[in-house]
Amino acid sequence: RQARRHDESALRVEVEEEKEREENELCMSTKEEKPTLGGVRIRQRKRNINVPLDPASFAEGLLDIFSSAKDEADGNVEGALEGALGGIDQSDLDYNRYNETFFEVLFTGWILSASSSDKGREGDDDLHLNVLAAGATRQEILPYIKFMQMIMRKKPFLVKGLEATLCKLLRQLEFFDEEGKAKLAIATALVFNMKLGPLPEPVMQSLLDDAKVNKGTSLSFLVAFCKEYLSKDPIDELDMLFKRARLDNKMLNFFPQGKRTIDNFNSYFTESGLVALVDLNKKRFSDANLKTLEAELSAHIKEEGSVKEGLEITSAKIDELKLEIVDVIPVLWRCVMDSVQRSNKSSTQQQTHQSVLKLLRTWIKLFQTHCQSSRQELVLMNTIQVYLYQDTAILKLFPQIIKLMYDADVIDEDTIMLWHRKGSSPKGRQVFLSDMEPFIKWLQEASEEEESSDDE
Repeated sequence: RQARRHDESALRVEVEEEKEREENELCMSTKEEKPTLGGVRIRQRKRNINVPLDPASFAEGLLDIFSSAKDEADGNVEGALEGALGGIDQSDLDYNRYNETFFEVLFTGWILSASSSDKGREGDDDLHLNVLAAGATRQEILPYIKFMQMIMRKKPFLVKGLEATLCKLLRQLEFFDEEGKAKLAIATALVFNMKLGPLPEPVMQSLLDDAKVNKGTSLSFLVAFCKEYLSKDPIDELDMLFKRARLDNKMLNFFPQGKRTIDNFNSYFTESGLVALVDLNKKRFSDANLKTLEAELSAHIKEEGSVKEGLEITSAKIDELKLEIVDVIPVLWRCVMDSVQRSNKSSTQQQTHQSVLKLLRTWIKLFQTHCQSSRQELVLMNTIQVYLYQDTAILKLFPQIIKLMYDADVIDEDTIMLWHRKGSSPKGRQVFLSDMEPFIKWLQEASEEEESSDDE
């Protein structure tokens, strides 16, 4: 009986285990199978391998291209450079990584940063296909700059390499002989003439270190650079270049510390044949001084200072800063007109006109004092014309202002007639001539009456 009871218990346990196993299998069969990658090989990520720079090998490869091109062109420089373009296109050299090396080879024939013991490869002296191997003339250096222009059209990323190489060459300028410096000055001017893309500021600022300045190296380079640049582009372009290089207010810094005066600047560049640069610098200093006068006089007028003190300020600044009266007259006009009180948008045009005329009557002595010739009077008329053309709110006030100036003996009748015939500014000319017709007619009639009375 006990054995049977034990068998029944074991059977019951076995049945329950079987039942539990079936339930587990059923649950597992209802679960969604996860996707698996079949036949895909997962590659392990590799670390970046830093390949060391080897500019010498790049320079060797580039010189091989130049050498082959020169052989095919029978030694002709322009033909060799044209052939080198094709060789560069077909080569697998890394121009992006070695962009500075590319221009160093093109300028000097080898790597600028090479040590003194590195003489380059043998046979370099026989190639003579670089800027420093050319003659110190525009005609001989121009083909190399054109070559740079053509290669940079295909590879624009090279512009940074050109900029860095020019900076490096100018920093090391004192290590070149006089002919080499002249060639670099011509090449640098041509690069900016042809607008190849380097920023003027880092390139030209490379000249302003004490060693080169004190030896006169920077100043000599600047003279050669300006002469070459002005042989193709006008002085206004050179002025813009200096402004972009942030040299427009630092021209005296090219002189040694003890010689940084306007007189030294004017005499040196006049003797060097760069009178245009002297005139440009005079105008630059004059503009700065005129701004000083304008700021001080405008503040005085806006604070409703006296006319007597305003005249004293103006006369003192003209004498102190050696200003030309024809340059001062537009400043006087702006100072007065910018002080006109325009209350708000709701003020009528008539109110604005009254404010302008009232202020001009108050400060008419300013113009009486400084308009003493027909040229100065004509400058004043054209200044008024251009100012009113730009401010349409007072555009129609022109005849009344001129009449006020005429009555106060600021502008003479002959000056008004000259302005009417041929002296007016192109800006709004027909509008102003039309508005002035009644006044011109009145002047003509008055003149005829005087002549007839004199005859009687």
